[in-house]
Amino acid sequence: MLLGSLILRNEIHHSQAEGQLREQYSQEVAQMKREAQAVVLLGWAPNRPIASGQKISASDLVQVELPKDSVPANYVASKEQIEGKTAKVGLDANTLITGSLLYEEEPMSGDLRNREMSFVQLPMSLEKGDSVDIRIQFPTGEDYILLSKKKVNALARPTMSLTLNEQELLLLSSAIVDAYLHKASIYALTYVEPGIQDKAIPTYPANGQVMKLLSRDPNIVSKAEKYLKSESSRELLEKSLNAVSEQNALTFASSQAEAAASAATQLELEGQSTVTSEEQSAESLTGK
Repeated sequence: MLLGSLILRNEIHHSQAEGQLREQYSQEVAQMKREAQAVVLLGWAPNRPIASGQKISASDLVQVELPKDSVPANYVASKEQIEGKTAKVGLDANTLITGSLLYEEEPMSGDLRNREMSFVQLPMSLEKGDSVDIRIQFPTGEDYILLSKKKVNALARPTMSLTLNEQELLLLSSAIVDAYLHKASIYALTYVEPGIQDKAIPTYPANGQVMKLLSRDPNIVSKAEKYLKSESSRELLEKSLNAVSEQNALTFASSQAEAAASAATQLELEGQSTVTSEEQSAESLTGK
């Protein structure tokens, strides 16, 4: 009887000690988890390489744990703050995403249109998705930025497609006719890091005389484009450039300006003649 009582008391004591150990162990594990969470942060990283200028979707992201002391203050903790934004630079897989690596594209306006062009001189290294400035250079050496930081939507050399708004379309039309009249060249330059580099400020001033011609004869743009795409355009430019020397540069520039003015006047007269003929025809029909 006494022996049985001792055995029972030992078992109870052992059970209580074991329960206390379990409780202590559970508390220690919970404490370790709290400490671990205090020194680890959850962020987001791409699960595959992301190219510069590429929009990031939810399927491109994976959650990562990193030590708190190695995480920059501008890390992005929310998946929703990343989804739909664009990478400024190329991102390797498992690279922690920070706010400085992302930008949000401007909202789309209603006047945007895709414009294909094959008259622009393209860089050899140009690829679809690159950002370019479109510039115009005159035989006198003057060089202007026509379109700034435009993304190449499609490329099938010598044709590329850009998205332009109404103002940019008008500037481009003016430059095409300017290039036609003044034997200028229109060419593209790529950005090194488009996500980081600021957009250049366009410097090309639209030609008022050209804009008048455009309003009178919309077909002049297609005529000028055909000329710029032809081999004769380059041949005439090279002849003009070869004619320039240090001694006669100013004289040559003056003659080119006079020739351009004469050509513009001729085109304007042709436009007026067309309008006059149409008015005469209309009056004749009215008289009848």
